[in-house]
Amino acid sequence: MVILGIDPGLAHTGWGIVETRGSVYRARAYDCVVTTSAQSLPERLDAIYQGISYAIERYQPVHVAIEKIFFGENVRSAIDTAHSRGAALVACARAGVVLGEYTPMQIKQAVVGTGSADKRQVIFMVRNILNLDHDPRPDHCADALAAAICHASLLRTQQAAYQSASVEMLEQQRAEALQHKLQARALTAAASKAHSDYAHGIGNVMDKTRQSRRNK
Repeated sequence: MVILGIDPGLAHTGWGIVETRGSVYRARAYDCVVTTSAQSLPERLDAIYQGISYAIERYQPVHVAIEKIFFGENVRSAIDTAHSRGAALVACARAGVVLGEYTPMQIKQAVVGTGSADKRQVIFMVRNILNLDHDPRPDHCADALAAAICHASLLRTQQAAYQSASVEMLEQQRAEALQHKLQARALTAAASKAHSDYAHGIGNVMDKTRQSRRNK
């Protein structure tokens, strides 16, 4: 499965392509869309849209994982991120891909094992999980790859839960089928015995009637 991870930002929007085969994750590509304050807002958003559209068209991901906005103390930064995130979401919507959205804490938890992990820990784990021989740079690319890894991990967990539930349901259906079969056998045996008893009883009555007639 091919997953596109996106780390939105007005100045830097990172994206990364992760391909999964079972429990093996590999990075196929990653890059960063860079814009500057010298550009107008529409120009910057168009560049982000075009960059994400290119990644989708080039690598044909089935799923997209994008980081949610973290509203910290810097409201201005959050607004800029919201703009860039919107441009990326439009590209995803036009491509018709399946979208997953995750908070930075959720991504860190999935990749590192703790939601309080720092940037260095995230980069280290992304490099190891994807078996890279270098740190993915800039940091925005590492964050995008981390988002894709988070989404892939969630899908694996859901698939495992579904398979477990399916096996449990199948076993339950087999047990119910066996129980119904045993009940049917018991009913058949009871009916056969009742019929046999009834026939035996009729036979005894007829024998007694014949004997009574002879005695007369």
